[in-house]
Amino acid sequence: MEHFSEKLTEYFLRKGLIEVNQIPWCEYMIKHRVMDVISLLWLIPIGSLVGPWHVSFTFVLSYRFLRARTGGYHAKSPLGCLLAATATQLIGGFLVSRIENTLLLFCVLVLSSILIICLAPANNPELHLTQEEIQALLPCIRRRLVFLWLLIMLLFFFVPQMATSILLGVAATALLLVFSKSGIGVN
Repeated sequence: MEHFSEKLTEYFLRKGLIEVNQIPWCEYMIKHRVMDVISLLWLIPIGSLVGPWHVSFTFVLSYRFLRARTGGYHAKSPLGCLLAATATQLIGGFLVSRIENTLLLFCVLVLSSILIICLAPANNPELHLTQEEIQALLPCIRRRLVFLWLLIMLLFFFVPQMATSILLGVAATALLLVFSKSGIGVN
């Protein structure tokens, strides 16, 4: 993965698509995008081992949709990232069909949302977010959170398991933000 991202970044630099000061950012983004594709192709089938595929799919999409702006825990290697994502997917899929207490789910959603609002975005060192960039992310994070809340409320009446999987995607995002802010993972 490292070798691939370095070679592709060198190619972009030679073609004038990036500047020298963008090399670390470009390498990070290539690794990030490749890992996104690999993990998506891996996580949905893995999640389907513990629950229906559509529940696995909504968990992955909601989690990624929110985490794309919030950041959070980052493993020290791509393999560590894939293992952490696999564990998150399996635990989330397992819990979807086992937590049916509406009050508990609502409390988890509220607490997770508060944590996300207070802790996001996490500033991974490879991202090098400036204070202005962090401030610019805050409204986007809130909009995405509101969108997921609305989707949860709508799906709760029609496909409760999908609503629960989205809710647990929000909870997973919050938990991984707590890990990041606690110094667990790459800092």
